[in-house]
Formats: sequence, C-alpha cells, structure tokens
Amino acid sequence: MKRAVLGAALIGVSVSASLAGETLLVVADEWPPFSGDDLPGKGLSVDVTRAVLTRAGYDVETAILPWARVVKGAESGAYDVVTSLFEDPDMQKLMTYSEPFFETSVHFVQKSGNDIVFDGLESLRPYRIAVGTGFLYERNFDTADFLKKVEVTTTLQGVKMVAAERVDLTLDSAHVVRHSILMDDPDLLGQIELLDPALTTQRIHMAVSRSREDHARIAADFNAALEDMRADGSLAQLLEKHKVD
Repeated sequence: MKRAVLGAALIGVSVSASLAGETLLVVADEWPPFSGDDLPGKGLSVDVTRAVLTRAGYDVETAILPWARVVKGAESGAYDVVTSLFEDPDMQKLMTYSEPFFETSVHFVQKSGNDIVFDGLESLRPYRIAVGTGFLYERNFDTADFLKKVEVTTTLQGVKMVAAERVDLTLDSAHVVRHSILMDDPDLLGQIELLDPALTTQRIHMAVSRSREDHARIAADFNAALEDMRADGSLAQLLEKHKVD
C-alpha cells in the first residue's frame, strides 16, 4: 500500500536550502516497517534514504507526518524529499523519483482454512475486500469499481476483520501485514494466510520535489551513492539491520 495523492496546498514546514551546506528535509508517512516514528532509524525507507543522501554529501533532517500533509507538502514544495513511495503517476508529476532501494509483494489476505482462489481481478467479484481509505495497491485493482470494497483506516483493522469473518479479504505489502500483526497480536498469524500469487510486486523509492530547481541533480546524486552502497555492501548491511523479511 501507499496512499493516493490528494489535492490542495499546505501551509506548513518549509525548507529553503542553499547549495552550500544545504540540509534536505526528508518526510514519510507512518507505514511500518518502512517508516514510522517508533521504528529504529524511523524505519527502513527513512534510514536508507538518510544514509544514501549523507553518502552523497547532503545533510538530512527527517520527519514522519500524516500522508495528507506529506502529499500537500510535496505539491507546495514544503518538503524536499518524500520517501517510502511506490511508483504513482500522480506523484511522479510532482516529484523526480530515484532508483528503487527495496521491493515488496502485495498479497491478498484470507482467513486460514478458506479456499479463495485469486485468478485475476474478475475472480474476486463475489468477495468483500477491506481496503485502506486512500491507499494505493496496484493501479488496476485501485480503479476496479466493480469489486466490493469496504474502507478501513489501517492494514491491521482489515486483517482483524478477515480473522473475524466480517470481510473475506484484505491486502497490503506482505512485509506490512506481518509487521502489523507481530506488533499488535502475534496470535493473528495463525488465523490468516496470504494468497498466492501476489497481486503485484512494488518497488520502493524516494523522490525529490520538482519545485526545487536542482531536483534532477539530487536524484542523480542519490542514485550514484545508492549504487556505491550496493557495490561495497553497506546497503545490504543497512537492510539487514532492519530485518523486515
């Protein structure tokens, strides 16, 4: 999941960074284990983005904000960098995306012992599916208005509704589903199961606000430093620290 882009502008935090000794403000929404105030390094995505930009020579400040503020700040140019992003055409109009630094599979979740077979979106017509309000999963699913979608506020709420048989399915990144359950109610792991095949595999990026004249340079610097960290093993070490698998 990542949430949909909203309209309007935000009067909020703004950073006007000089080219010399500049500090970039990196923001993300609460989306454990990839981003969150209570996570080590504020989550995998924030930690990786900070490390790579630091390697590229930038000073970095970070903040975890509600998704609506993240998007509005991206639109207004209040924030330099947004991280923990899936590819999204609307966000790509606002921001220059980096190369991906992680990927995750998005799966449907059913109650253990049920026999739902996922064979394309048409196969899901009979089922009630819990979806996060404003969440993005996969473009064809997101726009499939023939499906019976029930809105929830969090992935965990959807999982609990599946376990209680109030809905038939929910969905999200397998990493997010597992982390949400382990942090709240590990017993739920025995009550649900992920459907194969995955709906999609999504790559995770950071992106630089196009309101900055140097957005392309910052993204290029990030990509070069990311490649260096892949080559010397430091990226793998950082990912291992977060143990999201």
